[in-house]
Amino acid sequence: MRCPRCHAENRDDSKFCGNCGKPLNAEENLGASPTQTLAVPLPAVARDDVIAGKFRIIGELGRGGMGVVYRAEDIRLKRTVALKFLPPHLADFADLKDRFLVEAQAAAALSHPNICVIHEIGEAEGRPFIAMEYVEGETLRDKILKKPLATEEALAVALQVAAGLGEAHGKGIVHRDIKSANIMVTPKGQAKVMDFGLAKLRSGLSLTKSRTTLGTIAYMSPEQAQGEEVDGRTDIWSLGVVLYEMLTGELPFKGDHDQAVVHAILHRQPASLNKAKRDVPSGLEEIVFQALAKKPSARYRTMEELAEDLEAVARGLEPLRARPAHPEKSIAVLPFINDSPDQENTYFVNGVMEEILNNLQKIKALRVISRTSVEQYRERKKSIREIAEELGVNYIVEGSAQKYGPAFRLRTQLILAAEETHLWGESFQQKITNVEDIFNIQIKIAKSIAEELKALISPEEKKLIEKIPVADLAVYDEYLKARSYWNDFRKDSLTKALDYLNSAIEKESHWAPLYAGLAELWMWIQQAGYEPPSVAAPKIYENLNKAMELDPDLAEVHYLSAMIAHLVEWDWEKSEREFVRTLAINPNDSYSRLLYSQLLLILQRNDEALAQRELAVSLDPLNPAAKLIYSGTLVLAGDFKAALSVAEELVAVNQEDMSANAMLEIAAYRLKEYDKVMRSAKYSLPFAIEEDVYEGIMRIYNESGIVAAYEEIIKHLEKYVENNPICFAEMSRRYLIVNQPDKAMDWIEKGFEIHDPQMTYIAVSARLFEQLYGNPRFIAICKKMNLPLPE
Repeated sequence: MRCPRCHAENRDDSKFCGNCGKPLNAEENLGASPTQTLAVPLPAVARDDVIAGKFRIIGELGRGGMGVVYRAEDIRLKRTVALKFLPPHLADFADLKDRFLVEAQAAAALSHPNICVIHEIGEAEGRPFIAMEYVEGETLRDKILKKPLATEEALAVALQVAAGLGEAHGKGIVHRDIKSANIMVTPKGQAKVMDFGLAKLRSGLSLTKSRTTLGTIAYMSPEQAQGEEVDGRTDIWSLGVVLYEMLTGELPFKGDHDQAVVHAILHRQPASLNKAKRDVPSGLEEIVFQALAKKPSARYRTMEELAEDLEAVARGLEPLRARPAHPEKSIAVLPFINDSPDQENTYFVNGVMEEILNNLQKIKALRVISRTSVEQYRERKKSIREIAEELGVNYIVEGSAQKYGPAFRLRTQLILAAEETHLWGESFQQKITNVEDIFNIQIKIAKSIAEELKALISPEEKKLIEKIPVADLAVYDEYLKARSYWNDFRKDSLTKALDYLNSAIEKESHWAPLYAGLAELWMWIQQAGYEPPSVAAPKIYENLNKAMELDPDLAEVHYLSAMIAHLVEWDWEKSEREFVRTLAINPNDSYSRLLYSQLLLILQRNDEALAQRELAVSLDPLNPAAKLIYSGTLVLAGDFKAALSVAEELVAVNQEDMSANAMLEIAAYRLKEYDKVMRSAKYSLPFAIEEDVYEGIMRIYNESGIVAAYEEIIKHLEKYVENNPICFAEMSRRYLIVNQPDKAMDWIEKGFEIHDPQMTYIAVSARLFEQLYGNPRFIAICKKMNLPLPE
């Protein structure tokens, strides 16, 4: 698809141009607009209808996320008004109806020339409406689509919007949906803020579900995109987006799909204004970038402060508060080089590096890349700048260490990657006689790096970082040896890790990480099928409970508890509570964020899941296992194009990856790319398929199509399950492809009976196959599991 403005080529499914941000096919397809919040049905109000005995309908003006707006005549007062109705299909939802009325109440409490005036609130034939000031003119978005605004005009509009929002903030009202489509501009250049439909009153009234994300993606602040609490600074961010859009004609945060836009909002800096527009006044870029600071605390505190700086620039003066945006505090700790004469000490050097990494990960002000994504750079075959670009970070920590008996030497340095400039470095050399010696070094390094980056460490984070976990050096040594084995999921490696942990517990029985490690190891042993649940489960619970008792502030304990509550206990509230606790202790835990996003998906909280999975991927961008989970969350969310893209990346690396091929198979099927479905089916089955059998299936596919081919695949699956256990999902989804929902439900019910962990995804997975919608057997299963039904 070619962009009508900049003529760049985009994918056919693009919502807006990846180059300039212009909505694609906005006129033909409202769903392609980055400002759409809700599609609404055709109006049920006709021209010349009289509403509430006084408003005669003249014609439709527009429609948006919270209603349809008509031009009408107030036949009593002889004035033109804009009449806004809640869409008919939403009128029966009490929370949406209440939110619609709050919009009116919020706006009616305001009196300002740059805010649309509310005349009346009423209800006609069960449909609430708002009668408001009719504003002649056009939306700011429509003006920008014609061409970017001159700097003087953009500043004039921004100052008026800031004035109106400043009035709202002063009365405790945050708009939360500022965008160019919600700002009207009259022929005389007066700007008016419209649509307080997402407003939240400072009194605490909130008509949204807990942590549900509201707003329009392209204009959302980072805190809003993550479902966090917001204040007036979220409107400052959104006005910053609008100001950037007015000046350049482009959105500052762009992408081909929602996930890409959210990722940009959370982690990318916009392109310089000076590159997109000539003659940008001195200080204006700094003002815009300060409004777009990722952290609310780094933005302007109030609309009045922002307006003061905009006014200064408009008068040709230097702004008072604006400052250049600093690079995001994103950091990767590369594997430390082992300079020891004895390379068997590599486990110790790796353990020191991991502990420094773990300490940094506890600091919320930093974004810290997980070890799994940096491990591939152990050989240092690329430059610091190249590594940073591939990981998406601004800073790199590298180091080297030597250990010979008790003698230990460590050198570390912090590097600004773009310039390959060394910002900080220090060498440590001493005799290690106890655990405190090594941990004090690790603590000092983490604190020094945070101080250099001006990353605030909270008192709670300081307490966690400074914790000395165990007194015995031999115990710590065995713990590090166990850690070196348990990420290798082969049975002999897991057994060695168990041996080291049990040996350490004999020496020190009161250190929580030892028991947390045992609980995790037994979980993987059970998952891999090395031991049955009857053997593994009691050991998981025993060790997990012991670890929790010894140290309730250990992130690993809450992560395991969240996983068990989700996959085993089916206790959604407990699982969420434990995931939230995990991320409070370690906000940079990518796996917890990914798995939390899956929990949010099964609870039908897609916006929050989107933000969590984007954060997770940014924390572990090169880890194939994380990418696989990411692909699965995209499938569950129904974003099949993005899921297919991620799965294809994984299959390109390992053609026979069964799990990646399963994700590819599902996504391609929903996109009707059946050739890709059939290629992936060769490797997605739970058994190796012989070449002649596969060739026979392909002949059927080429002659008779996808359903006939899957009928043949099912014959082989049915023969396989006569003597082998199989996940219910392997059978059910394929029965649905051949239109046999009853057999699919038989397998789903079997999954429920054996408490299969995959059953937790059954409600949200129904999006893959509409045949299950409304099926009484399916609904009964969801109710038994306390899962929300598919929307």
